[in-house]
Order: sequence, then structure tokens, then C-alpha cells
Amino acid sequence: MHHALNSQTMPPLTGLRVLDHGHVWAGPLLGMFLADLGAEVIKVGAPHRLSGVSIGGQRAPVGSIGGDRGSTPADDPRAFHGLDRGKKSIAIHLGDPRGRDLYLELVERSDIVLENFSPRVMPSLGLSYDVLSDVNPRLIMVALSASGATDGPWRNLVTYGPSLAALYGLKSLLGYPDDPQPREDTADLDPTAAGHAFVALLAALEYRERTGRGQFIDLAQGEATLQRAARPLMDWLLNRRDAGPQGNRSSAMAPHGVYPALDEDSWLAIVVRSDDEWSALCELAPHLDQPDWSTMRGRLNDQDALDDAVASWTRNYEAMELSIQLQGAGVPAFPMMDPTALLIDEDYATLSHANIDLSAEAAEPLRGGSLYTGTPWKMARSPAALTAPIPNRGEHDDEIYGDLLGLGETARAELREAGVI
Repeated sequence: MHHALNSQTMPPLTGLRVLDHGHVWAGPLLGMFLADLGAEVIKVGAPHRLSGVSIGGQRAPVGSIGGDRGSTPADDPRAFHGLDRGKKSIAIHLGDPRGRDLYLELVERSDIVLENFSPRVMPSLGLSYDVLSDVNPRLIMVALSASGATDGPWRNLVTYGPSLAALYGLKSLLGYPDDPQPREDTADLDPTAAGHAFVALLAALEYRERTGRGQFIDLAQGEATLQRAARPLMDWLLNRRDAGPQGNRSSAMAPHGVYPALDEDSWLAIVVRSDDEWSALCELAPHLDQPDWSTMRGRLNDQDALDDAVASWTRNYEAMELSIQLQGAGVPAFPMMDPTALLIDEDYATLSHANIDLSAEAAEPLRGGSLYTGTPWKMARSPAALTAPIPNRGEHDDEIYGDLLGLGETARAELREAGVI
């Protein structure tokens, strides 16, 4: 399923050193992108407790993002499942002046600092961007807070994915019209923000190449996600119209929905973007060819009856079979798929084949065709690589404090005894 990286191929971010303060999802995911693409990512955690949240439970390896592999051996494939895979881990007490001084030495030798705390946290430790950039003017700092670090009434709000979506009004768009049932979705503000931050980081690195200067990237997670709701947002700002829940419908396309297929709980999505596409659909389903529905406006004005008619037709067909027929006629359509169906789908496999490779070092314990979360950044000549398992907390203290910063064994032992590392 995977092949080892060619020994001549260097991942694109090789040579960058990153200090990763990420917790929960957005921050750790951004760090994972960087690690998969070759950066040396050092997870920074407190010596006395696990940092952040471990979604799989405090010691769970599968899906764990809390920076600790627990008792799972490094050669167990499960130890590679999680957002801290491929990272190094150090323990450091930033509230102690000795820890802070040690950290600043590390900043001097690093390229990127990333964090997704509230804007109060790093300044409260005396580690604001102003302080860090004095130590290292080439440093790029990425801060992914809920609503940004600029002054404003929401500046210091602490949120979690679902509450942040509610804060920015995105929850008001979930569900079906006139449905009193509140609807929940995946807290996808986190991965959306991580993706935006990744692209911003690349721009900052390019800027640094030209100017020699770093910069502070203040990314509001809520604002990064608002672009996905541009139409209802502008409708409210310009017309004071509250879109409310729309189900699967569109205000500009009809039919536009998810329709039942022949097998129990099987569905397919169909979208008609133009009258030409509607004519193509009617070639397959002649009974839908009614004068009132020949124009987009006519279809938009009669969506309840239209959806009922389309559904009564689609439920006679197997979802994939009908999707292929519709695609052949030029009508966008695709079956709804659970994860298992996706993995065996030829189209999806073609798209995701180059999703992630295994480095030669990592390939040994990962035989057997196991599937791993990939990275969305796909490059043919320098692909992302899965290189190492989730680290245990402080696993790389000796390497970072000893080999990199030059602290001797005695000095490290004293700091460990004092709870600084």
C-alpha cells in the first residue's frame, strides 16, 4: 500500500525547527502537517502533567493527541495514530525562570513557534512575540486563538470547537427549515484553521527568505471558517436576511440535495446547476420533464414537490449505479459513503494514493497495509512522510537539552530534580 521514500528525496520543510505548544486539535494538527513534511517539530509540554487533551483518553495511543504514547511500544503500529506522530517531546516548566531561560535558548535556535492558547497565555509567561522576536528576529510565530489577539470584546474568550462555531453563528445554519431539533456537526473549525495557518506559514517563510525577518501570524479560528458561510453572512450584512437552516438545499441551484436509493439507508447527492443539466437529468427520468420545472427559477420556487419527485425516482436505483449514469450525462452526482466504502472506491483511491509515504525508518514496524491518517498536502517529488510514533512526554529531553543546547548530564539532573524539565 505504501512505499518507502527514496533516500535522495528530501521532504520540503527539512531543516526547519518548530516549537509546538498545540493542544486539542488545531495546534497539534498544524504541527503534524509540518512534521510530515520534514520539519523537526518539538512538542513542548509541562513536566508535571500531560499538556492539552488526549481525545482517546489520557494514556490511549489510538487517536491520542496529548503528547504521550503511554505504554504502547514504539514499534506498535497503533503508536503512529495521532496528531503528535513524528514529533519530538520535551518537558519544561515555563513558569520557572530557569525553564523560561532554557526555552529562550531554544527559541534562538528555532524557526517557528506555534500555539493555540487564548491570547493571554504566552504573554503571561513573558513569552509574547515581542520577547521572542528580540531573541530571534527570524522567528515566525503562529497563534490560533478563538477570535484573534487584537483588542476587542471577544479577545480573551476561551472556546472549544462546538462553542466557537456557535459564537460565529455557524450553528444557526445547521439543520432543516422549520425543524426545532438543534443539530450538531464535527467541530471542523479546528482543521480549517490549521489549513489556513499552514498556508500563511508558507507565505511567512517566503517573506523571511526575501527579507530575513520573521513575523507574527495572528489567526482567528472563527474568522478562518467564516469564509465557508460567505453567502449567508453577506445576505445578513447587506439585506438583514437571516438564512437560517437550509438542510441540503442551495439558494441558487435545484434540485440540490441528498436522495434515497434502493438499499436501506443508502443515499446519493445530486446537484443541478443549470437548465442544460436539468434537461440531461430529464433524459434519464422523463417524468420529471414538466413545464413548471424547465427553468431554475421555477424549480427553486417548487423545491418541496421537486425533491419528492426526484426521491421517488432515485429510490428505484442502486446509489453507485445511478450516480455513474448521472455523471455520464453531465449531472454532478455521487453516493454517500461510509469510511469502509470510501477505502475501496476506485476514484477515491486514485485521489488519495499519494496521500502519505512511510520513511525508510518508519516502514519496519508498519508493515501489513495498515491505514494511517494522511496529510492533505500532496507533492509528487517530495511527498509527506510518516516518520515516527507519538513520543512520550520528555522523551527527547536529553537530545534537545544535551545535544542541541549543550547542557551537561549534571545540569540536566539538577533541572530534573527541581521539576524544571
